[in-house]
Amino acid sequence: MMWDWQELKTMSGDASGVPAVLQQLLHGTYEQRSDAFRALYGKVVNQGDLYTSAAAVTDVILDELRSREYLPDCGWLMLHEIFRSFGCNERIVVNGCAIEIEEYCRGRMLDALPIIENAVANLLGKDFDYAAFLLGDMGEFSNQAIAILEREALRSTGSRLQSARDQLEVAIELAQERKLDNGKGSADLDL
Repeated sequence: MMWDWQELKTMSGDASGVPAVLQQLLHGTYEQRSDAFRALYGKVVNQGDLYTSAAAVTDVILDELRSREYLPDCGWLMLHEIFRSFGCNERIVVNGCAIEIEEYCRGRMLDALPIIENAVANLLGKDFDYAAFLLGDMGEFSNQAIAILEREALRSTGSRLQSARDQLEVAIELAQERKLDNGKGSADLDL
């Protein structure tokens, strides 16, 4: 989807400056990526609130993942922050339909789970840790995210194993809550 950045909102105005910051987030040095993450976190998503620019940011990051089959640490962390945040009734129009911003962003990420799974298999260090954070939160909405973390826990060692196990636990807890909230009456998951 083609986005008009000037029409999208950030916490402090239009999103026309976001593409340059996104380039730093995805292609900069470690320090540049960290600075870009902080800038985007303060404008696109802030303390759990999403702004309409989060939709375009999600699409750009997922397009990067599709083309390179890799995201650096802060790219994963930005997806994680967007996924777990809410739009406070912010809506965007896609193909003539108004969609809540968090529904759009989460849906795009959930649709990208096969690509995320391929990329995660080759990640190490903070890249893996932040991708695992995202997968852990996705467990609330997708058993596929849980299955990815289970596979990563089986094939990992050291700190990677600990990160996979920790986020698998989060994903399972969120999925159990989802099942209870949906009125199933049981905390057991059929995975």
